[in-house]
Amino acid sequence: MTLLSAQTSVALPNPRAVVDAFHEHFAEYMTITRDGEALHFEADYGNGTLSAEGGRFAARVSCISENVLLSVKSMVAEHILEFSGEKTLDFRWEGHGAELRELPNLFTGRVVRGYNLTPKMRRLVIAIDKGIERLMTGGFHVRILIIPDQARTPVWPHLSKTGAIVWPEGENELTRRVYTIRSGDIQRGEIDIDFVMHEGNDMPGAHFGATAAPGDIVGIVGPGGELPDVETYVFAGDETALPVMLRMAAEMPAGKALTVYAEIDNEAERQEMSCKAGVTWNWLYRHGKHAGTAGLLEHAMRNHAWAGADGLHVFVGCEKGESRLVKKMLGDEFQIPKTCIHTAGYWVKGANDDH
Repeated sequence: MTLLSAQTSVALPNPRAVVDAFHEHFAEYMTITRDGEALHFEADYGNGTLSAEGGRFAARVSCISENVLLSVKSMVAEHILEFSGEKTLDFRWEGHGAELRELPNLFTGRVVRGYNLTPKMRRLVIAIDKGIERLMTGGFHVRILIIPDQARTPVWPHLSKTGAIVWPEGENELTRRVYTIRSGDIQRGEIDIDFVMHEGNDMPGAHFGATAAPGDIVGIVGPGGELPDVETYVFAGDETALPVMLRMAAEMPAGKALTVYAEIDNEAERQEMSCKAGVTWNWLYRHGKHAGTAGLLEHAMRNHAWAGADGLHVFVGCEKGESRLVKKMLGDEFQIPKTCIHTAGYWVKGANDDH
């Protein structure tokens, strides 16, 4: 596979401290090896090296696609600023995409219609202006950009020379939330995005899902987050993970083995599942308990019949603290390598936020 590559460096007062911060922050999520003042990471989407060299912090990254490379460059750039405490650093990327200023993975669409799948899950059908073929390949997740005032002409983000995404501010500020493209119809140019109807006073994602009207404009950045090709899969998640678990199951080929633990409030929240693989789908019911408090996912994963890590991929999507707890348990009690586990903290207990 041909990888797309880019590199940058920037003078810093203490570049080693930035390397240390990258190591501490990302060791939980990927395989990282350290050699003195250099980190090397490996992931299913590519690899890279972050190092302190002669008073400079240097980054070299290689990724499987333009979209992924763009995301990794942006992530590295934003964390250089965060970890160094410097807000006005001047550096540029060299290599693939160095001259890009417009986001190549930014799409625009208009709401066509909305309807409830279950009492707490609502679907919006969105017509994509152009590029739906690219939007439907390369991953499941997208970042939707909600325009607070549909009467205003939207101002979309762009790329700075550092590779960071420059988001509009003030009256042009956009609300950003990560969602899953549940399904799409390339011929019609439409995608489906499902929204959990969270309760709360500050839930802009759920509010948009509930109130969006035909013709409302929405921005979409992505996609990302592909499923690795292994033999055995185990998924565990609450309602916020249900759209991606259902899509991953629907796209899984025959010959694979899949076990799913899906936590929902009650039987009315069940959805139809389609899968060509050999699948065991387990619905776990909270029956009125608050999401993130029932312990159903931890219990299910602890009692799963683990047969080792060879050819295994585990996905856990739920409340952030719960996802971390399950990941730690799988590593500590069952010795499943973190490279086999992908966790997504889709929401945070006690915070007025939604997914």
